[in-house]
Amino acid sequence: MPDTAGRLSFGRACARGAAGFCVAFAAFQVALALGAPYGDIAWGGSSPVLPPTLRYASAGAAAYLLLAAAALEVRAGDWGRRLPPLPFRLFTGFLALQLALNTAGNLAATTGAERYGMGAASALGCLLCVGALLARANGPRTGS
Repeated sequence: MPDTAGRLSFGRACARGAAGFCVAFAAFQVALALGAPYGDIAWGGSSPVLPPTLRYASAGAAAYLLLAAAALEVRAGDWGRRLPPLPFRLFTGFLALQLALNTAGNLAATTGAERYGMGAASALGCLLCVGALLARANGPRTGS
């Protein structure tokens, strides 16, 4: 929701961007779970098409990322404005920490695509989550 001058706050824009990031990576994980040949840039780059155990892990990661996107939409104030803000703020901080650790892992990867491509992507997600922490709790309250 725009502020009184019609601008979207930085924190809310970051929360929305982080939610979009999570949805995009959930789609990527679904593709991996369905056998898309992009496994060489995920899960350590062991093989282009993931083995069954990693496909299940990708399906679980997709579900987690969609839940994270929903939590970030609450953080942005687009959903659940009457929900208590603290759990969503804590989760956003937890997700930022996860993405920071993921970035470190990606930067240590042996493949260039995972190191630079996924490393940069997870760093962007981390920065968006840190920016989302600046959002006013679940957006501005309207009405009573």
